[in-house]
Amino acid sequence: MQVRKILYAILILKIPSAYAFNGVYLTGSGAVSAATGGVSLASGFDRMSISDNPANLSWQSDGADLQLSLLNVKSKAIVSNQPDEFKSSVYIPIPGLAIAKKYDDKLSYGVSVIGAGASVNYKEAAIHDYPADDAKDNLAMSVISPALSYKVLPNLSLGLAINLGAQQFRAKGVLVGEDVSGNPLFLPSHGNQWAYGYGATIGTTWNAQPDWSVGASYTTETKFSKLDEYKDDLLASSSGHINLPEKYGIGTKYSFNDRLKIGLDYLRINWSAAKGFGKDGAFQWKDQHVYRIGTEFQLDSVSSLRFGYSYATDFLNTDYTNVNFYANAISHESVTFGYGRQFKNFNLNLAYEYAFNNTQNGTSFSTGTNLANNNHVVTLGLSKNF
Repeated sequence: MQVRKILYAILILKIPSAYAFNGVYLTGSGAVSAATGGVSLASGFDRMSISDNPANLSWQSDGADLQLSLLNVKSKAIVSNQPDEFKSSVYIPIPGLAIAKKYDDKLSYGVSVIGAGASVNYKEAAIHDYPADDAKDNLAMSVISPALSYKVLPNLSLGLAINLGAQQFRAKGVLVGEDVSGNPLFLPSHGNQWAYGYGATIGTTWNAQPDWSVGASYTTETKFSKLDEYKDDLLASSSGHINLPEKYGIGTKYSFNDRLKIGLDYLRINWSAAKGFGKDGAFQWKDQHVYRIGTEFQLDSVSSLRFGYSYATDFLNTDYTNVNFYANAISHESVTFGYGRQFKNFNLNLAYEYAFNNTQNGTSFSTGTNLANNNHVVTLGLSKNF
């Protein structure tokens, strides 16, 4: 019960939803990785990288990272060939936190807190001028991950994190078809429903040479309890579950000299097997391949510039644009920029991301329902050594 209360408090602090660009995930987990295309698997550009690879704990200095991302999410849709477009534009703040500490020369421990989710609010019914609830959806997830990392060799670490999740979901104005008289049918709204979940991440980081590192990690599916009020209608195909997917990846980071670093990541996200999102769920998402590249250039002794690019394959099955109208998170390609500065007692990190507009036109029984989405993200991060 105490763990549930802690997770509830963390999710409340995450205000009130998250929205992301690799399905329900943010491109970058930390303020530095957000500026470098999301690169994080090999030793990490910042402490938040332990949420992607807990073995990175061994290579991070003792301290804490705190950040706040402000997302401007812009979604558009044509539904059932209606002539007028639906528009959603929301601003969403998302905090993040990571703490790293060395116990001795071999063992390190820490914790990270990240958010994930999706949200739209079209501010009108799914049929223009029809007397029904506004079409909107909100899925907010928070994952707190206590982690350990151990140096089995001076240049090789293994890491383990336990992922404890809290989830809030609500949907209103969900259009499901017509009755025999041709009148539109909407599902009832069940308000906010809560669920709690668990999973794990394992990882390894190998500093093959002083200027070159390789990292890899595997995250299990985070299995959540049922969202009870939705298990008999909207989420009937997954028995009320919406799980975060299994994912795994590998990355590398190379330092050309004291001033220039570059990182590359590959990540696979198995949406199709995740209850709720995949083939046994309402949204029918496909597996996704994510490619990231990022670089950091040291301008002088205290300032850095950062650049990055992330590309992910489409996860949307266009036969299901009708239900994904309520989870319009289809942008999957972005460029990132950032700046970092060291002060006497802390470091300041700024990042900006633009996620390019992506358009998907419905097929089969979703013909006539077309989606579009693009996003902006500004991140402010503070980092302090202990």
